[in-house]
Amino acid sequence: MSAVDEARPKRGAPKRGTPRSERAILDAAYGLLTQEGLEATTVEAIAARAGVSKVTIYKWWPNRAAVITSAFLSRSEDTLPYPERMTRDEIGAALLRMADSFRGTTGAVIRALIAEAQVDPGVAQAFRDGYLNARREHGRQIIRTAIAAGVIRQADPDVILDLLYAPLYFRLMVGHQPLTDEAVRAHVELALDGLLTE
Repeated sequence: MSAVDEARPKRGAPKRGTPRSERAILDAAYGLLTQEGLEATTVEAIAARAGVSKVTIYKWWPNRAAVITSAFLSRSEDTLPYPERMTRDEIGAALLRMADSFRGTTGAVIRALIAEAQVDPGVAQAFRDGYLNARREHGRQIIRTAIAAGVIRQADPDVILDLLYAPLYFRLMVGHQPLTDEAVRAHVELALDGLLTE
């Protein structure tokens, strides 16, 4: 990667501005998302709530979708963690924390973003690039390390991530069954019986 590539802002990421204004914008966007819904979270509404101009927002983010995704990411990074080691206990604990987040505000926002992504290509791209793809690369690195150490079986890291995480997203989005801790524990046991080399 060249120095130019490294300096170029990632799609969906804000350009650096005044920290206080940036925080106010992200807080305003997240507040609107959780209180009024995605449709009401317009650039105009965000600017009014944050006490800034629309021009200020567009200086730091290319579009509404990028602001919304950045606001979501600013609140979700700590609540949707990957395990640092691929052990039964750490994977189980991480997925239980994720399920707990999905049962609250984070889950409601993810549902709204995924639904909006079906009709708004900008939201779809910002959500994939800013949230899914960025997080999955971290997950792939953890899985490659575990495979190299002989902890889990040799397999495509993307398939392993889907195996572990897709059932939680499925219950979140489809709602055919509740996303309970009991369901998560049962899923972890079945999945890891096939993955772990122990």
